[in-house]
Amino acid sequence: MQTYLSRAAIMLAAILPVGVSALEVAQIDAEIISIQNDFNVQIHYPYDRDLFFPTSWKNPSNEMLAKQIEPAEVARLLPIIRDFLSDHPLSVIHSDLDHIYLLAELSFRGKTYGSTYEKKSIYIVCKGIEQRYTAEFLEQRLHSEFSSILLRHHSFPARQWSQINPPGFSYSGNGFEVVNHPSRYDFSERARSEGFLLIYSQSSLENDFNMIASWLFTKKGALDEISGKHEKMRLKQALAEQFYQSLSDQYRFD
Repeated sequence: MQTYLSRAAIMLAAILPVGVSALEVAQIDAEIISIQNDFNVQIHYPYDRDLFFPTSWKNPSNEMLAKQIEPAEVARLLPIIRDFLSDHPLSVIHSDLDHIYLLAELSFRGKTYGSTYEKKSIYIVCKGIEQRYTAEFLEQRLHSEFSSILLRHHSFPARQWSQINPPGFSYSGNGFEVVNHPSRYDFSERARSEGFLLIYSQSSLENDFNMIASWLFTKKGALDEISGKHEKMRLKQALAEQFYQSLSDQYRFD
């Protein structure tokens, strides 16, 4: 950790905007150390393309672009990250999450991302409340990406999940095709009656699970209400809860 913070301090000297004090940076770094001590997860925010991304992402064909996050947004994100981590048993965090990378922008082949993941790392973008990056949205993105990591690392009931979908239904792809769709987070009662929380849920089984998982931790009351109206939603919510409880009996969804 000392090596990382020393490198961070050197980089920050070159990137800090006017008006950001050394005291503010010290407070940010102190909370990052506290989070690492509490959860054994490293948070990275001085942007370093070589440090942040796997080699495959940096292939020129991906046209990847990323930008440094503002320190004020880092300070706003840290309590949100702490709340997200606190929602999960330490045993699950320790086994499945090592790093969280903070950015102001991330895009691949011209499509912008609000978040993504790789192995045991989460990438989260924050552009400010005025661009609708609210605390609720950011926490949902963290839970969504972590649910993907857990799905990849553990046995997920994919067959039972797919059997809940309407006969003949096929997901549209892997989600890349709808990343910039303006209505991807909209919904209809018909879609929910068919078991899909949002339009985005119809893009892939992973994204379908992501959306329910994110609401399970951030909007459970609203999710319970929807599940109370639509049987297929109730069945998917139950499967999601059972999946988490298969990872640790410390998960509670009462």
